[in-house]
Order: sequence, then C-alpha cells, then structure tokens
Amino acid sequence: MYKYKNIIPGLILTSTAAFLSIYFSKFISLGSIAIAILLGFIINSLFSNKLKLFDEGISFSEKTVLSAAIILLGAHLDVKILSFLSFYNVLFIILVIILSIVVCFLIGRAFGVSKDLSILLGIGNAICGSSAIAGSSKILNAKKEEIGISIAIINGLGAICILILPLFLLNIFPNFTNQQYGLIIGSTVQAFGQVTATGFLINQEVGEFATIIKMIRILMLGPFLILLNFILAKNNHNKKSTMLYIPKFIIGFILLSFLVSFNIIPEQFLIVIKKISKILLTIAMAGIGLKISFISIFRFGLKPFLIALFSFILQICFVIVGSLFF
Repeated sequence: MYKYKNIIPGLILTSTAAFLSIYFSKFISLGSIAIAILLGFIINSLFSNKLKLFDEGISFSEKTVLSAAIILLGAHLDVKILSFLSFYNVLFIILVIILSIVVCFLIGRAFGVSKDLSILLGIGNAICGSSAIAGSSKILNAKKEEIGISIAIINGLGAICILILPLFLLNIFPNFTNQQYGLIIGSTVQAFGQVTATGFLINQEVGEFATIIKMIRILMLGPFLILLNFILAKNNHNKKSTMLYIPKFIIGFILLSFLVSFNIIPEQFLIVIKKISKILLTIAMAGIGLKISFISIFRFGLKPFLIALFSFILQICFVIVGSLFF
C-alpha cells in the first residue's frame, strides 16, 4: 500500500500535464504527445530540485502506463483495411518502411548518433510517429532524452509537412492523379492526424486515399516490433535472449488489433478504448518529458534533426518515383 501512495503524487502531475496538453493541442498543431513532452521538459527545467516527491509516480507513468498505452493502441488497427489495396501497393509500402528505417539508421551511425536514437528517428519517420517511437523505445530500453528528442523532431517535421507538402506537390507535380498524391502523403507524413490534414488540404479523395495508405503503415507496427525484438535478442548473448522473448505489451497490442479486426469488441467500447489509449500515451510522454533536462537536449545538438530531415527527404523522393508506376 505504501508503494502505491508514493506513486500517486507523480501520477497526478503527469496526468495533469497530459490533460493540459490535450487541451492545448486544439490550438497548437504539434499534437498532444509532443506538447506533453515539451510541457514536462519545461516543468523539470524550472522545478527540478522540487520534483523528488513525484519521482516514483513519474517513473510509473513512463514505464507501466506506457506499456498499457501501447496495448490499447491495438484498438486503432483493422487488418481488413488491406482489402482496399493491391498486393503491389502493400509491398511498396513495406519497402518504403524498410528503406526509411535503414537509411535513417545508416545516416545516424555515420554522423555518430547512437544506435537507439537512429532507430527511433527511422521508425518515427517510417511508420506512425510518436506511437512507433514509444513502442520501439520499450524494446530498445532507450534513454529518456533520446525518446523525447526523437518524438519532438518527428512531430515537428510532420507539422511542417501539413503546410509545405501540398504546395510542393501541386506546383511541382500538377499532373499527378489524386491516388498518386494520396500515395505520397500516406507513405511519408508521420502522424495519422498530420496525414489526414495534409491530404484533405488538397481534396477529399486525396485525403481518403492517404488515410488508407497510412493505415497500412500503422498495421506494420506490430510485425516490426516483433522483428526488432527478435534482432535484439539474437544480438544479445545473455541466457534469457537465446529464445524469442516477446514482451507482454506487444502480445496485448496484437491480440487487441485482431479482436478489433474481427468485430469482437462492440463499437461503443472501441471508441472508449481509443480515447483511453490516447490519454495514457500522453500521460506516459509527460512522464518522459519530466525526466529530460536542458543539458541532455543540448548534448544532441542539430544532428538528430538533420538526420531525420535528410532521410525524410529521401523517403519522399523514393515514393514520388515509385508513384509513377501506380
């Protein structure tokens, strides 16, 4: 009982920061998750010497609450979406994801950025922004600063895309079809909300097709997390990792996505689960933000941003070339 009492103050702090972030996200295009990290970072910077009382609750938020949030993210997936696209469409999207992660990883390592941060930036660009980074960070056991900086950068790039990408596509490629525009936007823009905003700025058909493409990318999160876990286990020589160990949150994520796909969960419960998943993920990100300091941010410099930007530009170029064949 004593242990749970120690968690309460920090959990209240992260929850308050989360709800404020969700409110502010109505007016700021960064999104609630990035705002939660930023808000936590500001609080930690201003009151770092007064946060000891909240430590256990903050740690609970960034670990246990994050695991629960990732499980509930499975409610957003529906494998039936695959039926809307051809086999070649899906294969192309998978190729884009692999290319994005590999390129970002190689560029990151070439510039001396850590393996974990390079992977987080790559998967954030490649799959679904903050959610993918959150899931991967649990497997990588990445540092709080690396999680925070990667989410901030990926969300920042996505926010810039909303304004720049439609203008770029309409002016440079005015003869592209709506499906080509949708394929480019859905295959490259980071967060789900940013994809829909970017697509619908052109027109409704582009927005709808971009949303379907984005859903395919999101569906790849579960298989990628299993693959990442398997690769790390193979490279780890301790006894526990000699067999494939799948963390419970990945199992929960996949099970929930299948329950959703086969309509086992009633729609009214599904709406509630999706809302709870967003709230829990925002609470977890506030907890991560509360562990980040100015010193840790400045230590990374501009390198992560330039790496993410360069790999993102290459990703867009590859998809534009690929769209010529669809």
